Amino acid sequence: MRRFPVCACSTAHLPCAEHDAIDRLIRHAPRRRGRIIVDHPILTIEAHQYGFWVHLGFIDDWPDRPDALSPEFWALLADARKAGANWLSFDRDEPPSDQFPVFATVQGEATNEAGESVNAATPAGRITIRCSACGSAGVMRDAWARWDDDAQDWALGAVFDAAFCEACEKDATLSEQPIDGSQHTH
Repeated sequence: MRRFPVCACSTAHLPCAEHDAIDRLIRHAPRRRGRIIVDHPILTIEAHQYGFWVHLGFIDDWPDRPDALSPEFWALLADARKAGANWLSFDRDEPPSDQFPVFATVQGEATNEAGESVNAATPAGRITIRCSACGSAGVMRDAWARWDDDAQDWALGAVFDAAFCEACEKDATLSEQPIDGSQHTH
């Protein structure tokens, strides 16, 4: 077993076009043995429940920004690599940093004319997860955690794709529903 450093970043720091393109790749990615295979031309991307991870090893082979990545995206990746990280997690629940620009995204995050984050945690952005077959909230997903010496607590490492519904007692397809009641199935 080995340990490796990870940096976490808000998805609000990704330019909208790149964020949307990666979300599309994840949504339409094929699965092999339960694993999502994200086909990005340059990046190794691993999807997770709140966003995705990008492996930073490619920077060793690309010392200069590839044309396919915006300067803003490249700055995030390069900063994480400079900090010694092997992975950068883009997480929609991570608060934005004042170190990087904030962009409007499909997650309900927005900026005003001054570029300040607004509307980041409105009730409209909150969701609930339900079993799409029976509507129960009693759904589970497997995950792994690793002990964090600094936090003195277990830190979630990954959440796996397979889901199970306690009410149906079957493998479940999950349905994301905004708290206001409209429904999105995933």
